[in-house]
Amino acid sequence: MPHYTFAVALSTLLAVYALRKKSLSKDGAAGAFALGMVTFSSNYWLFTVVLLIKADRKRLLEEDYEKSSERTIIQVICNGLVAGIVVTMYQMTFESQNTLTCFDDDKWSTVLIWTYIGHYACCAGDTWASEIGILNKTWPVLITTFKRVPPGTNGGISQLGLLASFGGGATMGLAAAITLALEQRCHGFAYEIMLVGAAAGLVGSLIDSLLGATVQRTLYSKKEGKIVGKASDKNVTVISGIDILDNHQVNFVCSVVTSALCGLAAWYIY
Repeated sequence: MPHYTFAVALSTLLAVYALRKKSLSKDGAAGAFALGMVTFSSNYWLFTVVLLIKADRKRLLEEDYEKSSERTIIQVICNGLVAGIVVTMYQMTFESQNTLTCFDDDKWSTVLIWTYIGHYACCAGDTWASEIGILNKTWPVLITTFKRVPPGTNGGISQLGLLASFGGGATMGLAAAITLALEQRCHGFAYEIMLVGAAAGLVGSLIDSLLGATVQRTLYSKKEGKIVGKASDKNVTVISGIDILDNHQVNFVCSVVTSALCGLAAWYIY
């Protein structure tokens, strides 16, 4: 039976907390509440645990980053729409029937689980790469030319950033595998889930970087010596990319592509 009371309580708690911390705007909090209701009402704790861990890790990593920036509903959609659709499909297809002993007893069940994990592993990998990769001792290189670029350049990659994206994805995969082991009588520990998460974190980060280097413009101010958001004077030059997608759109495309790749992998493997 769906956990509606639990979903309402936890979704409300998270939305109110985000509003008080000013990490979400009012419409962003409404979007997060809706996503929480869809996710937390599931009978499978896998969906809830992965979302909560992803949200908690993002909060810790970004605690001192853009404190005054409130995430809007657009950002919530970009970071949660795919996962919300997957959870809804899983509830309608499998939870209503309640016939599965293990998630991999059905091919489509496996596809949806891998897609869900791929989505949040991709998001976690991107967050970890951005916030931890900035600590790399040397400047990153642009993924398309391998030339050194200033920190913060869209499409810049570093060894530390890639390791962080791998670690972020692996964390999501490990959390999912442990949760599955505790709540389902499967055929042993699902190590492949952890590998899916790690791969999605790394691949998602690379896709994000490739998009950032090509279809997202990066501006550099020689006067200020840093990446800037807009061309305010003649000292601002274009380092890479063309102005087609913004950061939110890049994140959305990246999560969709990575999730789809994970789902396709599950389809062909199983």
